[in-house]
Amino acid sequence: AIIDLKNGRIDGVFGDTAVVNEWLKTNPQLGPATEKVTDPQYFGTGLGIAVRPDNKALLEKLNDALAAIKADGTYQKISDQWFPQ
Repeated sequence: AIIDLKNGRIDGVFGDTAVVNEWLKTNPQLGPATEKVTDPQYFGTGLGIAVRPDNKALLEKLNDALAAIKADGTYQKISDQWFPQ
C-alpha cells in the first residue's frame, strides 16, 4: 500500500497507528490526515496477547512481565513511542 501511495496509484492508506507512524517517519514526503480515526468500531478497544489455554506457565510469565514494566515505567515509554496520541 505504501508503494502505491508514494507512486500516486492511490490517494490514501488506512492502517494501524504503529505501522502508519513508521511509514510517516521513513517517508517524509507523506503526511497524516488531519483527523485521526480512533473509533473502536474500526480498531477495537485495544491490543491483546493470545496464549494457549493450557499454557498457564506462559500466561503467568507474561502477566508478571507486564506488571513489572508497568511498575517501572517501561510500559508507558513503549506506548508513547509506538502509539503516540
